[in-house]
Amino acid sequence: MSFSVALKAFFAAIGNKEKSAAIDAALSGSSVPAIEAPAATKAEPKPAPVAPAPAKPKRDSALTLLAALQREARLVDLIQEDLDQYADAQVGAAARPCLKQCAGVLERLLGLKPLVDASEGETVTVGTSASPLRYQWIGEGTSESGKLVHHGWQATKIELPSWAGDDGDANIIAPAQVQTP
Repeated sequence: MSFSVALKAFFAAIGNKEKSAAIDAALSGSSVPAIEAPAATKAEPKPAPVAPAPAKPKRDSALTLLAALQREARLVDLIQEDLDQYADAQVGAAARPCLKQCAGVLERLLGLKPLVDASEGETVTVGTSASPLRYQWIGEGTSESGKLVHHGWQATKIELPSWAGDDGDANIIAPAQVQTP
């Protein structure tokens, strides 16, 4: 035990001038000078706990929209059908109600509206720093205005239903339909 005390005293005397003087005084039998205790370090505030990230939806919103278009307008059925086997009049007759119902679904869920409130052919002012996602220049030139070719579209709302199904069913667009015997 005295050997360990001697080692501690040895290393304390080498590394600290005050402790060296105190050890020397203790060994010589004189009064031991007081050594100030190191100032207590101020505790740094703990960072606020981070709230866990919200759980990622189990179903992508694109699938939710596609499922609504299939359920209410049978859009996927029309797209996946081999249209080459039908006459144009038959395809047109099948597409008309499907497209009308799709328009209703998009209006109800996204509130589609024209991006530019002008008629095709009218001159519209675009500006020099307009977003390329809002305006697409057709042709060459460097002007701040041009003739409207297409008014574009924008969603004025997004009201997709929330997914409440099982994880394993998240990619289902439409259920298989089975008739009872």
